[in-house]
Amino acid sequence: MARYLGIEVTESQLKGAVLKTAYKKLMLEAVYTVNRPPGPEGLQAATRDLGSLVQALLASTTPGTQPAELDGIYASLPGQESSIRSIALPRAVWKRGEKALLAELEGAVPFDVDDAVVDAQPTAPGDPVPLLAVAAIRERVKGYLDAMTLGGLEPREIGVSPMVLGELAAEIPELAVPGPVLLVYSQDMRAEVAVLRGGVTVFARTVTALTTPAARARAMRQSVAAWAAEGIPVERAYLCGAEANWSHQAVLEATQLPVEMVMALPSGAIQLGPLAGETAFWEAPIPVALAARGLGRSKRVDLRKGALAVSGSAQVLRERAPYLAAAALAMVGFWGAASWARYQGLVTERTRLQQTLRAVTQEVYGEPVEDPTRATAMARGDSHRDDVDPMPRADAFDVLGVLSQRINDTVRHDVEQLDIRGEHVQLQGVVSTLADRDKVVEWLGGYPCFPEVRPGRVTTTPGDNRQKYTLDIEFRCPGARTAGARTTGTGGTGGSNQGGRSGGGA
Repeated sequence: MARYLGIEVTESQLKGAVLKTAYKKLMLEAVYTVNRPPGPEGLQAATRDLGSLVQALLASTTPGTQPAELDGIYASLPGQESSIRSIALPRAVWKRGEKALLAELEGAVPFDVDDAVVDAQPTAPGDPVPLLAVAAIRERVKGYLDAMTLGGLEPREIGVSPMVLGELAAEIPELAVPGPVLLVYSQDMRAEVAVLRGGVTVFARTVTALTTPAARARAMRQSVAAWAAEGIPVERAYLCGAEANWSHQAVLEATQLPVEMVMALPSGAIQLGPLAGETAFWEAPIPVALAARGLGRSKRVDLRKGALAVSGSAQVLRERAPYLAAAALAMVGFWGAASWARYQGLVTERTRLQQTLRAVTQEVYGEPVEDPTRATAMARGDSHRDDVDPMPRADAFDVLGVLSQRINDTVRHDVEQLDIRGEHVQLQGVVSTLADRDKVVEWLGGYPCFPEVRPGRVTTTPGDNRQKYTLDIEFRCPGARTAGARTTGTGGTGGSNQGGRSGGGA
């Protein structure tokens, strides 16, 4: 929840509005009107009186002993203190900022632009960019700013009343329609006039000395004609202010609108608090629009430029310090919770991997191991322990190599069937004579991993009278396996590993 104060400055009074904001909610808590004596001293005294009223409101609505502070203060100058002009600049020139505006407004405002502070806001998309530019004498703006600062209420931004009036479209949907909408705020024998299209102010002016019906009719007629010369006729009009009823007939005559299209300004999304009167918003729309600047929703005219700007944004930081601290604390809390959850997930994953490692090492090495470094060393054979190599001493490829290498090519030998199962090899072959079979038995018996070669039944093949025989071979390597490199030799029918896997291990 945040509170913002908007202050409308006129020649005779200060009008302030306190707006409380919450999630999707705007509440006008109170509106105060303070008479302003003439001169800077009078403005300073009026600002001090307004500050006392606002502090009393904050103290009465804040639980505890420490009253809440305002989250932002925004003020506006009377419209007659500025010059408002419609201009258009190429987008590249518009991006250059204040210097481009000063060059464009030179000779178009009734004072020297070198002594002015200027700002502008776009009124429509496009290139060149259509702008509504505002210029005010820097010393006059500085005088208002200094007096309000000495009075205890330093505004973060300074707008211009007729331009600020159009900012209500951000909170009032009825003002954000596509067609031109006339908005008239009548108060203290003057009127702030704004025309909006699509919720953007495209025309603004201040008219004064509205002391008679004829003066009001003439002022409205001139204002509407000035807009009609630049755009299309207005489609509807909204009136507000304590003297709105006096301007009703003048607006009807100037716009030629039906009676039902000239209406009182609705409050839109702005709710009235218990301390605000029923007509509080209707009588003080400009302070409310200024207070709504705290929401920061769109580009708006601000005369605190250059030397008048908030130095180093120190005031903004001071105003936002409690919220920044709360946000930082929340971020640290969420970071801590996320880190703890991540840590617990990693601990669970580590436990699962350790259990898997224990099961695998128990199955392979006969010993459960949790240390991954030691398990890696054991797998590489670098554990400096008498571990059993899980690799077989010799395999089927070694058997094929022995057959191809040890059976001499002087003997005609054909293999019809070879069955290798664990530690048993069964060979069915065909040779020319029984003596050749005995030579094969002798040659294979010389392989260390064949400790026993038993000849089986012999039959004679029909047709060529060759001898078909069977051998049952015990396949078991003696001794320990060495780390010798695999060598390839040539035999009568293929290649093999000399001596199988170099002896293997028991």
